[in-house]
Amino acid sequence: MARIGFDEHHMENSVANPESDGFSILANMLEEAGHQVDRIETSLPTSEPFPWEVLVIPFPKKPFSEEESLALHEHLRSGKGLLLLAEWGDLFDHVDHLNELTSPYGIKIQRDRVTDLTEHLTQEVRLGGVLLDEQPTLHFVRIRTFADHPVSEGLEELIYFSGCSLRANDPAVVLASTEESSFGDLDLDQELDDDEAQGSLPIAVSSEAAGRLVVVGDCNIAANGYIEEGDNMKFVIQTIEWLLYER
Repeated sequence: MARIGFDEHHMENSVANPESDGFSILANMLEEAGHQVDRIETSLPTSEPFPWEVLVIPFPKKPFSEEESLALHEHLRSGKGLLLLAEWGDLFDHVDHLNELTSPYGIKIQRDRVTDLTEHLTQEVRLGGVLLDEQPTLHFVRIRTFADHPVSEGLEELIYFSGCSLRANDPAVVLASTEESSFGDLDLDQELDDDEAQGSLPIAVSSEAAGRLVVVGDCNIAANGYIEEGDNMKFVIQTIEWLLYER
């Protein structure tokens, strides 16, 4: 039906990887739906248009070259789709160079880690099979606020694993956001400080300024170890389907 490319060159992870940080479950789902999934193991092509209807970029550790950046913008200007998955903090100094890509479309990635004092998961502490305690994991956040949008249709809850928040300016649209009990933890101490944003924080944003772009602040949401939590799978699949709109 469609050709979908996964950038493995900048991320150094793979749709062929069956481990928790791989993307094989998502790739298999897309192939079962009739799509062709391509592994991009070299630099993005810059001398001709991308052959993919949708390009998926899971948290690039390596910065894009100037030529690659221009090619990404041209990919969107040609009316195609791009899914960018970011991460918390500023790992590998990724925020500035990714914002160079996303800010023309009204989306900015933040240098924080979304933390929620109320809407979070707990982890069991066991010894010899005996449950000793349940410890709160404040940065494993329950997401239950969604826009009326094809990407979020039928969603009840996403589980957001150590992701960052986003900022959306016109013409971008917030697709999903945290509850008012959350904040953007900058120093990772899990305590709200004066310089940290508090309240409902965007975690998934779309833009149709050129083509279709979706940015999510958490790469794990699509990875094998986490994609089957909550409605994560449904969200990722519906996002890619929306990016594959008929042109």
